[in-house]
Amino acid sequence: MLKFKVDMSSHTGHRLFKGAIAHVTFSGDFGGREKVALELCRSLRDVGQESLLFVVIEERAGEKRNQNLLDSLGDFSRFGQSFSTRSRFSPRLMFRLSRSFREQGVRVVHCHCYKSLYYAVMMRFAGLLDAVVVYTLHGLILPAGVMASLIRGCQIVGLRMADGVIGCSREVLATSFPNPNGVKTAAIINAIELPANNYSALQAAKSQARDELVKRYSLDPKGLIVINVGRICPQKNFPLYLDLIRQDQVSNPNSNTNYLIVGDGELQDELEARVDLLGLRSRVVFTGFVSDMDTIYRGADMLVQTSIWEGTPMCLLEARSYGLPVVAPAVGGNVDVIESGSDGFLYPVSDMNALMDRYASYVGSPELRQSHGKAAFERIGNEFGTRDWALHHMEFYRGLTEGNAHEVIT
Repeated sequence: MLKFKVDMSSHTGHRLFKGAIAHVTFSGDFGGREKVALELCRSLRDVGQESLLFVVIEERAGEKRNQNLLDSLGDFSRFGQSFSTRSRFSPRLMFRLSRSFREQGVRVVHCHCYKSLYYAVMMRFAGLLDAVVVYTLHGLILPAGVMASLIRGCQIVGLRMADGVIGCSREVLATSFPNPNGVKTAAIINAIELPANNYSALQAAKSQARDELVKRYSLDPKGLIVINVGRICPQKNFPLYLDLIRQDQVSNPNSNTNYLIVGDGELQDELEARVDLLGLRSRVVFTGFVSDMDTIYRGADMLVQTSIWEGTPMCLLEARSYGLPVVAPAVGGNVDVIESGSDGFLYPVSDMNALMDRYASYVGSPELRQSHGKAAFERIGNEFGTRDWALHHMEFYRGLTEGNAHEVIT
């Protein structure tokens, strides 16, 4: 079995956690949770902490979605390992994971989904795991139904059995685990690296990226490019986005704005039918899944988000790191990331009138878009850097093993 190594010589000014951290996720496709696990693993390694990524590919999701996952993860073989399964639970997989944890000297198993938490708890019961178990709540809200109830039950039991629980926003932690009863908890908001050293560099590259988007998606070169990024599923509430587009077209019949829906998902056919019903086909573009978002963010003019709920969405951090102005609902970590009116706009969830009002403010003022975009870029750099994000996690890990974890880390 391959033994992963990390160069420990480059760290300064902080105390490393002794032993390896295993970040574990069961995934059929690539989304915000997978991106967080990957980037946190990299960020910990950047500060000298041995950190490994274990991805269990759920083949039941289908070949196309599995390929999205692999394309987006890239080659992580230097610091991780992938497994595959078609089963909801596999004893063989549990033994393989536990063996790999032992061989890699793992002292903390950081679970990023309820399945990885369930497996970690089962390993403990079976005497296969001697490590601290940490679980991050990424903001999963489940619909009604038998399977959802079973998943919810597994998560509740797992939360009680974990040594520590992290919420990616204060709201997620408070609503998903309101009574920890002795389980150590922390709110650690997601982070991201800036794609450029300064805002001017982003602006200088914008024209070329915009031209690429116009060519790639046959857009109107004179119109704004507005994006909504995410999996096409009930959580993201894309029908509200279409209602916004429809209202804008009615109010401004000569508008040449280009609206992109960046992502795919189980509701895409239904959403495309709604686009045709509303007569928006000439203005709305479905890009499908995009593994490399750099050109999208560089070339777009603003991000509109319409979600019903969120943790701390990575697309929000990404857009702001590229200097995009953002209109987003006041849910989850959005309220921790955006200072409404100063570096973006928040609106009450599903409030069409408020959404339209904030959106129109940006459409009508290039100066406001630039002002908020620059402020967003600067705030991401100052408050949401990956180094501090990694160090907060290391502090939490040490607290669990040394008996002094903080109740809340911000």
